[in-house]
Amino acid sequence: MKRIAIIGLTLALAACKVEKTGKDTYKVVTPTPEAKEAGQKLKQDAAKLGEKVKEEAKEINNSQAVKDAKEGVGKAAESAGKKLQEKGKEAQDNAKKP
Repeated sequence: MKRIAIIGLTLALAACKVEKTGKDTYKVVTPTPEAKEAGQKLKQDAAKLGEKVKEEAKEINNSQAVKDAKEGVGKAAESAGKKLQEKGKEAQDNAKKP
């Protein structure tokens, strides 16, 4: 993704040519048809790549491994909550003792 952004920026800079014509004056040369075409292709490729990444992320999120991991994390949190509750009760009981 980062590579595509760098390539796009390079093409954008190459597409418009700026020439200094004098003190504080510049001439902007519009992009060539080849540069415009390359920019369009890059845009289409980036859109395709974005869709592919989105689909793969969706597949990963729906995979059994992720579901198992979420379930394991839930059980661990529940167990930790029970242990904290027990320790809190013990602390309260110890605070009440003389």
